[in-house]
This record gives sequence, C-alpha cells and structure tokens, in this order.
Amino acid sequence: MKGVRFQPAELSVHPGETVEFKNEDIFAHTVTADDGSFDSGLIQPGSSWKMTVQKAGTLAYHCTPHPNMKATLVASGGTQVKERDAGGLPGFTPPHSPQELHPILVNFTAALLPLALLSDLLGLWLKRSSLHNAAAWMVLYAAIITPLTGAAGWWWKSKSAGALPPEIIAVHAWLGTSLVLVFIALAVWRWRLYRKNAVPTLPYLAFAVVAVLALIYQGSLGGAMVFGR
Repeated sequence: MKGVRFQPAELSVHPGETVEFKNEDIFAHTVTADDGSFDSGLIQPGSSWKMTVQKAGTLAYHCTPHPNMKATLVASGGTQVKERDAGGLPGFTPPHSPQELHPILVNFTAALLPLALLSDLLGLWLKRSSLHNAAAWMVLYAAIITPLTGAAGWWWKSKSAGALPPEIIAVHAWLGTSLVLVFIALAVWRWRLYRKNAVPTLPYLAFAVVAVLALIYQGSLGGAMVFGR
C-alpha cells in the first residue's frame, strides 16, 4: 500500500499461500473484503498484516477509510502468479455502499450552494431576475439532496467500525447534520423571496456566505480523513 492505492491492483496466488500487506504509505489503511470475509483493521504506516488464502476464487477488497482504494486477489490452482500494475481505469459499477454514495452526493451539495450564491450576486450586479430565479432553484435542489448526503455520511460512519479518525469524524458528522438544517432554512428563506419576486436581502446573503464557508470547512475535514493532511 503506497500513494493511497494498493500495489498491485490485482494479484494471483495459490490457495494455502500467505499474502502480506505492507503499509508503505503515510496514512493508516485497512484491507477489507467487499463480501466481509476478512478485515485487517487499521494498519498503521510501517506496519503489515498477513492473511492465508483458504480457497480458490476471486476476492475483491478495499480500504475502509479510503474507499477509492480497491484491488482484487485471485486464488487459483494454476502455476502462474500474475500481477497487474495499478494503472488504467476501472470499469463502471453502480454505487451501492456508503463509501461510494456519500462522495457522489457531496459533489452536488458542494456545487449547488456556492453557485446559487454566485448567481444571486451576479443578479444583483447585472440586475437580471433570471439569475435570481436560477439561484432559488439551486438552493431548493441543494436542500433536497443534502439530507441524503448526511444520511449516507452517517451510514458510512456506522460501517467504518472506528476505522476513521475519531476526532475528525465526530466534528465532520455533526457539522454535516447541522448543514442539513441550515440548507433547509436557506431554501425556505430563499423560496419566500422567490415567490414575492424579491431580490435576496443582505441578511440572507450574509447567512449564505457563512453556510458556504462552513461547507468549505466540512469538505476540508472530509479530505483530511480520506487523503490525510
């Protein structure tokens, strides 16, 4: 494990052989089977973990704190040991775990509110009502998506079994929950202005700026957990 990835990404072994996973990275990682058949727990930098392959088959595994780290172990009765380097792009598979769903939803949340704020500011500057209308809808969409983002985050936390940094994940989880309420409040506030055909007020814009700053800080905490500081 190095550079926040498994090297190699695919390894062929024989049943009965022992595989050692060495953490040569600067972050702690896990070796966790996708089907739950094995889990190394956190492997600290400079440490290693061994497992004996019990039977033939293909085992997909990942790192719990860093879900972008994925690899495959192929156990067969052949004589050739094949390694495939970590290069290349993986094929598309629909997201089904919180580690996959949460980052996707975060992308929408992180984009919609700043864009809505920018659209409102441009609307005030250019005096374009269409920009204010777009901002109102973006805030509404953000308020709809953000609860799903928070739910996926808590789901991920519950499945991590302490693999994520406890101090950071505690702040990240509760700040994320607070942002769900903030986004809903912003959407109600902004929608009332939209229904009255009114431009956003200074208190609303100030509240939106604070929410965007909190969102940026929330993203930095998420990055610290996944990629380290």
